[in-house]
Amino acid sequence: MTGGFDFLVRTLVFVGLLAITQPGSAQEKGTDKQPAQAPPSAPTFTDEDATLVLDNLQAALQSYNRKEFLGQFDSAKMPNFSAFRTEIKALFDRYDSFTVTYHLKESAMQNDDGVVLADFGVDATSSENDTLDLRRHTQLRIVVAWSGKQWKIVDLSPRSIFE
Repeated sequence: MTGGFDFLVRTLVFVGLLAITQPGSAQEKGTDKQPAQAPPSAPTFTDEDATLVLDNLQAALQSYNRKEFLGQFDSAKMPNFSAFRTEIKALFDRYDSFTVTYHLKESAMQNDDGVVLADFGVDATSSENDTLDLRRHTQLRIVVAWSGKQWKIVDLSPRSIFE
């Protein structure tokens, strides 16, 4: 009788081990807590990415779309975004149309951020007869961060080009 009992014990142990190691077992289904995955790191920022950032700014201004223009910025990460938003509202209130020119001079990665240097010009036609048209040209420095889907502007200088 002990031979049968030993066989039964060995069989139960084998079946228990087999259940633990089989695909779909409780351990493989993730019932044990696993460490949270780190957010995906930013891709390498390229000249093509820099051109896309500049193209999007140009298109939003030239199509006179304030919402689209401000949508290019990360409001949570950009210092003093609320003041910048107010300046952009005033800009759209004062001028009827915009023409934007740019020449990409350089793009680079700085830690996980992308940096763009560009000669940037904004010409605007005044919406009021007593206000002069706008003609501003400067070297613009734009810092962008990866949002998980696209590059968003987190800093821009000098901001006075849009005042």
